[in-house]
Amino acid sequence: MLERTDRIALAVFDADAAALSYAEIFDTEIVGDSTDTLAGARRVTLQWGRDQVELFQPTGDGPVGEFLETGRRGLWSGGFSSADPAALADRLERNGVVVHDQGEDRYVVLPQDLDGTGVTLTRRVEHPRVGLCDKIWQITYAVTHLHTAVDRYSALFGVEDAFTNFYHSDRFGYDGAITWFEARDGGRLDSLEYLEPTEDDAAVARFVNRNGNGIYMCSIEVDDLEQIRRRVTSTGPGWDGEGIVGFIHPRRLAGLLVGLVAYEQWNERRPLPDSAG
Repeated sequence: MLERTDRIALAVFDADAAALSYAEIFDTEIVGDSTDTLAGARRVTLQWGRDQVELFQPTGDGPVGEFLETGRRGLWSGGFSSADPAALADRLERNGVVVHDQGEDRYVVLPQDLDGTGVTLTRRVEHPRVGLCDKIWQITYAVTHLHTAVDRYSALFGVEDAFTNFYHSDRFGYDGAITWFEARDGGRLDSLEYLEPTEDDAAVARFVNRNGNGIYMCSIEVDDLEQIRRRVTSTGPGWDGEGIVGFIHPRRLAGLLVGLVAYEQWNERRPLPDSAG
């Protein structure tokens, strides 16, 4: 039932400063600034390529403030769009998940109601591209039990029949899995990734030990990886990467760890059902 990964939401102390950080690197634009009573926060929306970043700054008591008070930063919610978000919201509710209807085809699951992983569901809208990012293509969960998480979220989101490939990373110390919404050559990269730490001193292990299950990072498609690398490195630390993949450290993006790839190069190397071992 999921069709696109189309937004992320971040819990931040200062939405204006966070918006400036994104604009300096990606040429994002502010397209919304409102009060979100459910979250107890000001919600500033950035157009980030064809997709969006929502910055939640607490205005008093509420879920966002509580999230920040626990010492957590950054990813508050992962956002998905479909032709019928109401049907997906109903599916979640029938499976015991509390869903809040915010009107205008927007449904929200607070992090505390789904294993620390907030969800925003919206109707698919094609936005004009803004800035140097093209789109969000992957949202990554760090989890304590890989196969349990894949089964649980796949059933909740209605993607249990989608292709999932499993793999291991020695470099980053985790077992991983990716569920692809459209598993074909030339298809969209939109997907859900899951990481279970296998090395106690790895970054994913530190995240899970501190937070339990949670949204670890997101990945985006860009046209010119080198241009963005120059923007990051010319203004401070926080860039990492080699070859066709880059990473920007959370300190540069208001608590968000982001991976960057070019679509054509990543499409060529992604696993497909007929090539999976």
